[in-house]
Amino acid sequence: MLDIATRDEGGVMVIDLEGQIDGGPTSQKIHDLIKESLEKGQRKFVLDMKGVSWLNSLGAGILIAAYASAKREGAALKLCSVSSRVEAVLKTCGLIPEVFEVYADKDEAMKSY
Repeated sequence: MLDIATRDEGGVMVIDLEGQIDGGPTSQKIHDLIKESLEKGQRKFVLDMKGVSWLNSLGAGILIAAYASAKREGAALKLCSVSSRVEAVLKTCGLIPEVFEVYADKDEAMKSY
C-alpha cells in the first residue's frame, strides 16, 4: 500500500510518499501525477520519501519513468529523506548518484532550487 499526498511550496510540488513502492497500480500513480503536473506547467518536483518503507526494482522503474518524463520537459525531480534500505536499492540499480539528486531532508531539497 502506498499513500500519496501533494502540496505546493513556493512553486515546488512536494509529493509525500508513505508505504511501499512496488511497481503496482498505486505506485504507477507517482508517474501519472508527474505527467499530469508537467502538462499543467509544473517544472519543480521533490519526492519526500521519509515514509517509504520498501522499494523494489519495479518501484525503481516507476521512479525512473517519472524522472525521464520530467527531464524530457526540462523539469527537475529530486528525492529527499531516503531511508538507508531504500537508498541501497537505488544504489544497486545505479540510480544514486548517477540519476537522482538526493537530499537529507525536504528543506535541503527545496534550497537546491
